[in-house]
Order: sequence, then structure tokens, then C-alpha cells
Amino acid sequence: MNKEWKQYLQNNGAILTHDGSSVEHFGQPEKEQSAIDNGNIITPITGMTYIQASGIDAKTFLQGQFTNDIALIDTKSSQLSGYCNPKGRLLALFRITQHDDGYRLHLPAALLEKIVPRLKMFVMRARVTLEPAATETVRIGVSGKSAAEKLSAHVSSLPDDINGVTDENGITIIKHPGINPRFELIGEREQIQPLWQLLSQDLSPTGSGAWQRLNINAAQPSVVIETVEMFIPQMLNLHVIDGVSFKKGCYPGQEVVARLHYRGKLKRHMQIAQFNSDQLPLPGMPLYPLEGGEEAQSVGNIVQAEHLSNHQYRALCVISNEFAINKVACLQRDAKAILKLHDLPYDFPADTE
Repeated sequence: MNKEWKQYLQNNGAILTHDGSSVEHFGQPEKEQSAIDNGNIITPITGMTYIQASGIDAKTFLQGQFTNDIALIDTKSSQLSGYCNPKGRLLALFRITQHDDGYRLHLPAALLEKIVPRLKMFVMRARVTLEPAATETVRIGVSGKSAAEKLSAHVSSLPDDINGVTDENGITIIKHPGINPRFELIGEREQIQPLWQLLSQDLSPTGSGAWQRLNINAAQPSVVIETVEMFIPQMLNLHVIDGVSFKKGCYPGQEVVARLHYRGKLKRHMQIAQFNSDQLPLPGMPLYPLEGGEEAQSVGNIVQAEHLSNHQYRALCVISNEFAINKVACLQRDAKAILKLHDLPYDFPADTE
């Protein structure tokens, strides 16, 4: 997190996590937790960066690497797109935006060291450059029933559509899927900080985990360092939330992804779950049948989890369809951590359940 931005947030009541990498809360954790679902909030988004893809061959190069159709992106829209290994397992999941200087592949900062060198391996003669963001950007999230109204008082142009993008005075604004309207604002600290100052007068500041919790509520997946090469795109519902195109050309892992789509049956997919636990489950943590003993095999994995209250957590998890419908699963063979599944906020095709 930007040093000056971190200091500014602390001066405005932010309590940092133990490692100082994100904001835990702003002094009223219980009130903030309630505001995430029921109020209008503003939150620092941490741990994210982007890869800059530039050059006259950038579009063609990216089209041959990712799961979605890059040709559908323009300066007014963003897109989810996966990057797979040859076996169809996801190495990364990007939100891609287009700008005058090329494309920005937004991803967790922890994945940069793995993804940039791998992409560069396939550049060959293509006239494209792939580099980490040249400047350290700051990101904030705004969410709530009145989020658009509050933002509009300080920003003249907001995206109307989900996944829409606007750029204003160097600030990129992305409208994300959500139960309530929510927007991500990306820019340099000097641009974002005055905006935070204005917006925080009308919105409730919350810790950085709020954005991840909103992603969970909206069933929007992520790939982090612990889950690299763990999931194929359909396991994370990317075929349902427009993260995969089955009409474009080849990309690494395309044969596996297409074969499952046209000929196979998806045996496990992503769900929203809630459970009790003594600690925050890490991404990738396995799920097991409640009744099965020590010899039982895993029936799924945590994608991402966030704290709700006391010992309650909510998570995205990839779980066997059989257990999602008829049986009971738990976290790490802990009978106290039984998963209670919630409905997805979007329709899931019955023929893949």
C-alpha cells in the first residue's frame, strides 16, 4: 500500500492489519460490518495492481492467451478473462480495461512475479510490451443503494452498465456486479485522496475486507497465489458470468475448457457458503464430507473467505454438485464448521449442475 496513502488513512482513523498491508477497520468494526450489507460505504481496496500491455500487436497477443474475447473490450467496458495453463487450470483471473496507451490487466499484486515472466515467454516477434504498472495506483470502492447518487455529486461521468468504465481526470471508474450498485475508482494518490475526503463525509468508511465480502456476495471469483492452477474456468462459474468465450480462437488450455463445455459434465462449481470457524480459512483450504472419516476425499476448496461477525464467515467455495444438493460438507473435517449454502445471485444453467 502506498506509504503516503497509508499515512493519510491512519490519520483519518484507519486501524491497519498486523502486517500493515491493508485496513482492518476504522474504529467501529461492528457498525462497519453492518454497513457493508445495509448502508453506503467507502473502502480502500488493497493488494491489487495491473500489468500494462502496449503496442500495435497487444490486442492480437492477448486474444491468443486469455479465455475471453478481447475484441469485445473498448474504452467504455471492462471484461473478466482467465489465463490458463495447457491443462485448462487457471493461472490468473484478470479484469481487463482498455485505455489510450493499451490494455491494463488488473490482478492481485502477489501474482505479478509469476504472470509477467510467463506472458513474456510467448511474445516472440509480437510488437507488444508487458510491464507492471509504472506508477503505484490507489484504489477505493464505493457501494450501496445510494452509491451512484453520492458519487455523482463529485464525479460527472459514471458508467451505467455492469462492467462499464469511465475515465475522468485520470481516475478510472469501473462498475462491478453487486446486489447494490458498486464502483471501483483507480488513480494516483493525489487524485483519489481529495475524493475520499469528500465522499467519506456521506459514506461509511470500512476496512479493506469489505470489498472482498462484496465480491463474495456477488459470487465474483478471484485467483490468488494459493489457488493458482487449482480451478478450471467453469469451476469458478466463468462461463456464466461472461469470463469465457466459446466463439473465439485458441488459447492455452482451450481444448480442455471447450471439451467440458460441449461434451462433458461439470461435476463441481462455485457456491456461496456460510459457516462457523475459529479463524479465517485460507484460499484453497479443502472441504470434506461431514460423514466420511479420515479416509474421505476432499469434495471442494475455498476460493475466498471473509469475516462476518464473531466466528461467522462467508466464502466462495468450489464444491461437488452432489454435496451441494444432497449432502453436507464441512471445513477441514471440523464438524463445527458445517457449510450452509446460499443461493447464487445469478442463474446457473441446470444442465451443468
